[in-house]
Amino acid sequence: MAECGIILAGGFATRLRPLSYTKPKPLFPVLGRPVIDWVIERVAEVAEPVVSARYLSYVIRNHVGARWGGRVRVVEEDRPLGDGGAVVNVVRSLGLRGPLIVANGDVFTDLSVRGLWEFHKKSGGAVTIALVEVPQEEVGRFGIAVVDDGGRIRRFVEKPREPVGSNLANAGFYVFEPEAVAEFPDVNAGEVKIAKHIIPRLMEKFDVYGYVHRGLWFDIGTHSDYLRANFAALDKCGCAKELPGVKIIPPVYIGEGASVGAGSVLGPYVVVGSGSRLGPGVRVRESVLMDGVVAEAGAYVARSIVGEGVVLGRWTRVVEAVVADGVYVRDEVYIGRGASVGPNREVEQDVRDGEILP
Repeated sequence: MAECGIILAGGFATRLRPLSYTKPKPLFPVLGRPVIDWVIERVAEVAEPVVSARYLSYVIRNHVGARWGGRVRVVEEDRPLGDGGAVVNVVRSLGLRGPLIVANGDVFTDLSVRGLWEFHKKSGGAVTIALVEVPQEEVGRFGIAVVDDGGRIRRFVEKPREPVGSNLANAGFYVFEPEAVAEFPDVNAGEVKIAKHIIPRLMEKFDVYGYVHRGLWFDIGTHSDYLRANFAALDKCGCAKELPGVKIIPPVYIGEGASVGAGSVLGPYVVVGSGSRLGPGVRVRESVLMDGVVAEAGAYVARSIVGEGVVLGRWTRVVEAVVADGVYVRDEVYIGRGASVGPNREVEQDVRDGEILP
């Protein structure tokens, strides 16, 4: 077993704004469950989970305490350290000396951390990086590894601008032996990135191996990525629920305590968060509604993300848009394609396509 599983949950999630103004990315729900809970569950297969938090750290601490109690500790960064610096901060804060699992807390995946750990011990290297195949056109978004037949990483290029002969991307899960952790820069070195600064340094001194995961894996870094993660989870979960007077077009997930009025149509690819209340005649398709959303009679939502506690008035239309937490949209208002509405505000007039209300 690893001594500790460090879950990195400190990023600002700027590409997920305005949703991330009030909700840190690790708490974005997939099938109604915060993504960090999925990660904690997997890391706990082989190590005691510890969460490293910074942005909205009190929100993360409150959630972890309520959901996991004393089984999961939270260590807060006092300044931006980068993911590499965050690892060093946890190691020093807790006096860790053994091998570590390190995992990004904002990745939705069915990767087996136990499988990663067993592969690492068998390979005998100082470092193992989980890898996942990505489409060739997306290679420039990730760190890309070139791996030999024995699984050893021969080359690692962060966000390559030209082809490197591989589409195996860094999946954000690592195993580090103590001798590798000892090579991490000091926390006073400024922001240190694992993929950019540390992995190339470690490859000069140690054998670094790649563990290829071929299942679900989504970095929920953008609105479209977040929707895709939920849709993939819907495909896998086989969610099926019948409600009297409601037409369900699978796959659809309906959270605990949610209610849907007669004559409504949900699906395909719809997530309705816990405690939400959808009135009669509501139509939702290819969308995620977070917890506590109210959609009054005749509301229409398509290919959109609707934040926690949002109220959509009668006959509102939300099409390919993002509405952040706590928004009240008045009756018959249209929120158009590519538009976004910031948190905790009232929307009384139509929001044009592409318009941003901070």
